[in-house]
Amino acid sequence: MPPPRHTRPKFVLFGASMTEYSFSQGGWGAGLANIYCRKADIVLRGFRGWNTRRAIEEMKKIFPEDAEEQPDLVVVFFGANDAAFAMPSGQGQHVPLSEFEDNLCRIATYLQGLSDKTRVILTTPPPIYEAARLEYGRQKYGEQAANYLDRSNERAGKYAAACRSAAQKVGAGNIDLWTSIQQQPNWFTTCLT
Repeated sequence: MPPPRHTRPKFVLFGASMTEYSFSQGGWGAGLANIYCRKADIVLRGFRGWNTRRAIEEMKKIFPEDAEEQPDLVVVFFGANDAAFAMPSGQGQHVPLSEFEDNLCRIATYLQGLSDKTRVILTTPPPIYEAARLEYGRQKYGEQAANYLDRSNERAGKYAAACRSAAQKVGAGNIDLWTSIQQQPNWFTTCLT
């Protein structure tokens, strides 16, 4: 008879670049790993550039139904890319608002169905500080930088509302970053990079 396995709860962070970079120094994923040190395993599944469409395409590979061990908690953090303005070519990261909400419901429902213990938290996209986003583009691309925004705070707010609605529909938890960040003094410099 094999010895009993020592297992800890498994928390998976599933999202786009803000999840991918969360283990950077001072990042929110690194903070969770520190807080839950010796209490839970924090697993990173963040993918720069992804939106909810891509997440649905890949989620069964990332979270197979027949896995020996299922996560206890999945923090889902998509929306910033989904909320980008549509490109004239039809390419890009944009996902229409109603599809975004439906996609979050599909993702959460699938994850909740992995096991009786699996819980899901849907995280809203954060606010957009438009002046800094324009400046970042100019610094990164110089004269080739667009003179228009690819996203706006107003639009991010609509996607945040859709995320809150999806969480309520499927009985998932919700972290409302869009609202809570903007309640902080000087949020555009103290909460965002």
